[in-house]
Amino acid sequence: MSVKIEASTLSMPESLDSLKPTPTAMHLYRVLFELVTVQEWYKVIHEANALYGVNKWRCQPRVKRKLERNTWQKNTIPVWFEVPDPAFATWVSVKHSLIAKNVIAK
Repeated sequence: MSVKIEASTLSMPESLDSLKPTPTAMHLYRVLFELVTVQEWYKVIHEANALYGVNKWRCQPRVKRKLERNTWQKNTIPVWFEVPDPAFATWVSVKHSLIAKNVIAK
């Protein structure tokens, strides 16, 4: 007994297409930056969008609230970003003169 799938190749999900391998889950690296202002946070977001696209990376939630409350004290706040390439930490550190604490493979 054989099963015949009758669907166009454009509408067929990738997991049903036996000729192409199923895409693996994207490996992310967690990069920890020391940020002081909301503008620095937006610069890192802009770089992540430019390099990887909108849905290819993640950021720590509720960061803007923490940074807005930090206007008087000017303490550094650790903020993590999950990106597909660990070289992102070096690129952003050099381009925007931010401190990248460490890179952890997730």
